[in-house]
Amino acid sequence: MDLSGAEELIEHLVEYYDRVAPKYDSWASGLHGRVAARLVEVAAPVRGEVVLDVGCGTGLVTHLLAHRVGVKGSVVGIDLSARMLDLARPGARPNTTFMAMAAEHMVFRAHRFDLITYGQSLPYLADPLASLEDAVRLLRPGGRVAVSLHRRSLQTEAQDLFYKVLGDLAVRHHLRVPDHSPERSAFGERENLPRFLSELGFEEIRLTEMVTGGRSRSPREWTELMAGSGPLPNTLMSILGPRLRAEFEVTLAEGMAELGDEAFRYHFAFIFAVGVLGS
Repeated sequence: MDLSGAEELIEHLVEYYDRVAPKYDSWASGLHGRVAARLVEVAAPVRGEVVLDVGCGTGLVTHLLAHRVGVKGSVVGIDLSARMLDLARPGARPNTTFMAMAAEHMVFRAHRFDLITYGQSLPYLADPLASLEDAVRLLRPGGRVAVSLHRRSLQTEAQDLFYKVLGDLAVRHHLRVPDHSPERSAFGERENLPRFLSELGFEEIRLTEMVTGGRSRSPREWTELMAGSGPLPNTLMSILGPRLRAEFEVTLAEGMAELGDEAFRYHFAFIFAVGVLGS
């Protein structure tokens, strides 16, 4: 991606997270909060540790980390969304600092942190590999990285249909939204995440997963749920307008009718990994 394209994408993502910030914690009955809690459980912070939370958003992970490390520890949360950070700061513990900072240019001294976390943020960074490489620089010997990622291969036929119909509609009506390259969607697969971490020098890599799901009670409930599942669907749904929105819903309903009992079912699956930086 050229420089202008990267800047456009970053601006789009920041705008998206600013827009959804007020609803982020409550989406899908608080699913983001449950994922955050599992990530902190996997990361296993202990009293007195110094922790960095990359792409902290509204602070769901950051606040839990701050509680675990206690008054003798400290946590820094960084993000580019000003609105997310505004929501994260109220009620923060004294051992917590929130900063506006790019994940690829983290201006901290080397070997400062015992633990660095990425709570669902890695695929949405401008350069995930550059950020992870910087994390290696920032970690103390034996430090840990903990990551949560959406595992998209476990989504349902209904979810696949939603993305296909929405994508086809966008192409047909020349709706363009900045987006990452397609391989980002595979970051959260079991065969990929350990390889990424191992190549960066992390050892003792442990994986765990979490899958939740259900069935929406109405087409509109389904559409609202899926519109909140990421920057691309959210932005496209927000710019459709009444006529294209109606066209989308008719086409989607026709496709859902062919799925029978699988219509409007959804899975949200997540993978969690923690690795120890080798010597």
